[in-house]
This record gives sequence, C-alpha cells and structure tokens, in this order.
Amino acid sequence: MSSNPYHSSLSQLKATFAAKLLVGALLLSSASSRVLSQATSNSLTSSQLWNRQHLPFSFTYDGKTSAQLLTHWKASVTSESNSSGIIRRYSYVDPVTRLKVTAEIHLYPEFPGVADWVLRFRNDGTSDTPIIEDILPLNLAMPSSSGNIIIHHDKGSQAQVSDFAPLEEHLAPGGTLHLESYQGDPSNHDTLPFFNLQNGGGGVIGAIGWTGDWKADFIYAAGGESVAITAGMKKTHLLLHPGEEIRTPRIVLMSWKGSEWMDAQNKWRRLLLAHYTPQENGSHKPGPILFGSWGSEPITDKLAYIKWVHDHKIPVEVYAVDAGWYGASVGAEMDPTNPWWKNRGDWFPSPLYYPHGIKPLGDALKQAGFGFSLWIEAETTMDDKKIIKDHPDWFLHIDPSLAKGESLVNLGNPVARQGLTDMLSGFISDFGMTWYRQDFNVRPYRFWAAADTPDRIGMTEIGYVEGLYTMWDDLLKRHPGLRIDNCASGGRRIDIEMMSRSFVVWRTDLGFTDTLAEQAQTQALQPWVPDTMGFESLTQSKPWATPGPYSTPKNLYLMRLGYNAGYGLGPGVTGLDNEEWVSWIKQAIAEYREVQPYIYGDFYPLQPYSLSDNTWTAWQWNRPESRDGLLVVLRRPKSAAATMKLQLEHINPAATYNVEIRTTYEKGQVKQVKGSELADIEIQLPDAPSSTLVFYREMTKP
Repeated sequence: MSSNPYHSSLSQLKATFAAKLLVGALLLSSASSRVLSQATSNSLTSSQLWNRQHLPFSFTYDGKTSAQLLTHWKASVTSESNSSGIIRRYSYVDPVTRLKVTAEIHLYPEFPGVADWVLRFRNDGTSDTPIIEDILPLNLAMPSSSGNIIIHHDKGSQAQVSDFAPLEEHLAPGGTLHLESYQGDPSNHDTLPFFNLQNGGGGVIGAIGWTGDWKADFIYAAGGESVAITAGMKKTHLLLHPGEEIRTPRIVLMSWKGSEWMDAQNKWRRLLLAHYTPQENGSHKPGPILFGSWGSEPITDKLAYIKWVHDHKIPVEVYAVDAGWYGASVGAEMDPTNPWWKNRGDWFPSPLYYPHGIKPLGDALKQAGFGFSLWIEAETTMDDKKIIKDHPDWFLHIDPSLAKGESLVNLGNPVARQGLTDMLSGFISDFGMTWYRQDFNVRPYRFWAAADTPDRIGMTEIGYVEGLYTMWDDLLKRHPGLRIDNCASGGRRIDIEMMSRSFVVWRTDLGFTDTLAEQAQTQALQPWVPDTMGFESLTQSKPWATPGPYSTPKNLYLMRLGYNAGYGLGPGVTGLDNEEWVSWIKQAIAEYREVQPYIYGDFYPLQPYSLSDNTWTAWQWNRPESRDGLLVVLRRPKSAAATMKLQLEHINPAATYNVEIRTTYEKGQVKQVKGSELADIEIQLPDAPSSTLVFYREMTKP
C-alpha cells in the first residue's frame, strides 16, 4: 500500500543495520541465493564488492546467466585516482566470443558508504555476439533485520498539484514493489528514479541514472530473511556488432544506519551537492536569480525591459527568453494562430519579432551585466520544418497517425548528434548565451521501439541516451561556464545523470496555478533533488492580479513560499509606481540572497506534507558546520490556528543561540535563547496567510 505521510513518526526498530560501508557485504548472487551476512571494513575492496561470487549485477548471454558464465571468464582490474575520488574497473572477457563486460566503479573517500557504477559491454570479437538480454546493472539482496520493510520515494511530475508527492511503501515478508518510468521519461507520472529502502536500523538509498525507460523491483523474501533489489532498462534483447560498445543505467547506492531516515537523506543531499550537481572550482554552483519573458514579443520591448531593470539596479543575474522566438511563431503560449509548438524545427529567429536576429539581445544583456538563457527544444521537430527537410536521415520516424506531425532526432546517429551539437554551439556563441534551456515535450519510447529490430531491442534507446549525454558534455566542454536548464514538460527528466549536468528551473508544467502545490513540491523534492525551482516566486500573476488574500502588494507569504535553490521574477507590475515596486523587489531579492546559502544545508520538514489550505507548512535548513540554521514558517490562507509549536532537529539543548524572528523584510531583534527553548519553539502568526523566518546561530557550547 502507499501513503503520503512525510514527517510521520516511525517507531524505533530493534535491530541495527550492519553495513557501514556499502553493498559489498549485502550482495546476493542471483544463482547461489546467498546473502552476505556481515559487513567488514574492507567491503569495498575488489575481493569483496566485485568478487565474481557476489556481483551486484546480472545479465543473460546466449541463454546462460552471468552467474554461470563469469566464473570462467578472464578477469582483470585497474584503478586510478582523480580529484573526485577513485575509479576502479573490473573487466570480464568471454574467451570464445571476446565479449568484454566492464564494471566502472566510482568511490568517494569522504563518503565511505557510497558506490557508483556503470556497466559497459563491448564486442572485441570479429563477428556478432550472441544475444545479450535481461541486463540488470543492479541485482543484490540485503539481510533483513526487521519484520517490515519501508521504501520511501516520490511521485514524478505530471502537471498536477500532487507532483512529487512523497510516498511510503510498506512490505511485509512475501511482499513486492515494482516501480518504472513512463514512455521514456525517467521522472514522468508515478515515480522519481530514487528510493530509500529502510530495513531495521538502517537501509540503502539508491538512484537509477538513466534518461530513458527504467524499472526497479523490490522483493521481500517470504521467510523475511532478505530483501532483493533489481533495476535496469525495461527491456534488453540485443546483439553487438564487432567493435560496438554500449553502457547501462548508472547505479548509485549509499548505505546508512540509524533510526531516522531523514538524517540519511541529508547525507544523500551532501553527496549530490558534492558530486552530482554542476560544479565550479570544486564547489557546487548555486541556483540562479532570474527574470524573463515570452519569446513571441518584439525585441524592442525586451530591450526596454532590460534597460529598465538595469537602470533601477534590480539585482538579478540571468534573463530568460522562453519559447516562441523562432520561425513563424505568433502570440502568447496558447495562441491558436501559429503557436510555438507548431514551429519547432525552424530554428531561426522570427523576422517579425527579431528583424536583426537574437544577437542584439545577447549584446545588450552582456553590456548590462546579465546572463542570457534561451529556450530550445532541440531534439524534436514538426515534420514540415526546415531541419527535417534538410536532414531527414537525422530523425526517427513512426506511423504518422501516432506521431501527431512531429519527429525525434536520432541522437544515437553520430552524424545527427554532431549536427545538432554544432547548431546549438553556434547559437550559444553567436547569441551570447550563458544558459541553454533545453525543453522536451515528446514521449520518446514509441520512436525508440519503432526503430529497433527483433535482435536489437533496446539499442535505439541506449544510443539515444548515450548521445544525449555526449551532446551536453560537448556543449559544456566547448563553452566553459555554460549552464544547462533541464526543462522537460516540467520536471519529467530528473535523474542523477541529468542532475550532474544541469539545473531544473521549471519543475512542473502546473505553472502558477497553485501556491499550495509549490510549497509541497519544495518540501517533497528537497530530500532527493536539491537543485530545483519553480520560476514562480515573483511573478506578476500571483502577488497582484488575483483578488482576495493574494492581492496585497507586499505579500511576504507568497515571496517566501518560493524560496528554493533558485529564484525568479516576472515582468513589471501595473498599479504600483516604480519606486514602490523597485524598493520592494530589491528587499525581496536581498532577503532571498541571505536565505539561499542555508538552502544547501541539511533539510528537515517540521510539518506533515499537505496540500490543504487550512494548515501550516514549516521546514528547517540546518548547517552543523557553521552551527546555524533557518526556519521557513508559512501559515496557509484558511488555517484557524494563530500559533504553532515546532520541534527543531539537531539543536543543542545546553547551548545558547542567537535567534532572529523576522516577520517583515526588516531584520528582527536578535535575542539569546537556550537551546532547550529553541528546540520546541512556538511561532505566532495572527494573520492568514502569513509567514516568518527564524534565523539561529549557536553561540556557546556546554
């Protein structure tokens, strides 16, 4: 069964989870069905983690299981170190067909309970291989020390108020759980490709890095002695030609022990911020503060807007141009005349809106000191557009009755990938782009499946996904400092591979319609994906346009509910004179800049996940290294309670803290408070909706 309690109290489980380091001592050979029962300090060494008796992956080759085969194949190991950690490669070669299987494992000394691996299959023979099928880069089991297994995960994105809702699956002995992607998008519909399997006094957090179709299964043995986990692509049944090589989804696992799964999630957040988000000079890049406008708009209006923002010294960083700047696009997003989506593939600036091209806009932004983000849905085209007419061999095609007039570029075709990469690179250079916003609104699975042959099932998808990563890596290499915004119908391509290369500015196509959903998404996503925003925080539509409680010009509740890894604002507002609006917006951004560093601390929800408007929302970002933190507290519009008691996490009851409670943009009075009092703080908010921030810093130690 599934449920949505996010901060529910889980009963203390009796047994302790033995694995301090990762999976080496947790692996179950699919052939021998043996569970390794005791972790050791060297469980990540070659003799433990990748011993051929206990490999954490499986496949079938020419009708035989890998467990049967690999004990007879030639094995070798190499190791190297780089700035991020240790890379070990364990290779196994079939002496007859020369198929080489390599497990490339990344280990991080500062995260001893973590292993990251990708499998590669290469045909070093002179003829086609036999069929390789049922490839599972993750196939392991761990001993169970509990009568109840809990699997924590989140929903995916579907442009609904429940996007990213937290889920808990409870498995009793004999129980199973199946998770999978939807039509080729890794985080579409039912689940994100992340999980935390809680098993007694600990567990394992996992990620499936694959921007395509994936599946995962959890099987709790009927006797309760172990729980097995398998994951990989949905279907593989393929042969490899001589010299051909493929890779599998990336698997990242982190073991943990203890009784509080949220503490484990914060270790996971630290891992992601250190190794699976874009980096600059060895540190995580923070999210943007940006403003923007629709693409189908005269460049003169854009230039005037940019000048106004610059002249009023509004401290934003990036200007984003959305869809509709190209081809014959006309009007607003859903304008029926000739909307943006019908012009995908005519990737040249609209002469109606940009008579001299996009470059003048990029030049003006550079001169004003702003970055420039431009929207492109590069992987798709309508079938009557220039790019597919010029290069029909670049694209995958399906039955026109199913395609709805659109095609998908074949990124597994090196010529097509190179051509698309060169086109995008040219735009970045010519237009002066500092951000590249890549959208994706086609469900790709039907194109991949149509292109496969019976002896090459999965090959088109593999080539496509590998090509996508190569294209992004090439763009980032060619343009140092470039940042990629991963927009895919709003948050439908979130996985650990994409996270490593990009940031999610627009996490749901739900848009501006539900502020409760925006709060809930922040609360639900923080444990799994720290780098997202909704571009919904300072938009024209919310603070002023809607009658009722949201029409107050200076509505801190609306501003603060949008505090996330990045922050956005929309065009100027009618009904307020410039001086008032400018002063207020500067205050909002100044407060966000003060808040933003805390957002990359440890995250704790202080109220249950809820989409109700009659309750409160509150969460805590705690920074143990600097001994400080922040509470964001939101009383929702129909809440009858004027006070709320909150139990904070990781507060030293014997210490003294400096505490500032800030109800307006003006800094509040700093008071000294005992940790025992801060840990059970009571917040008063007489108005609904309303908000407050609580900053705290430890001053003394006992």
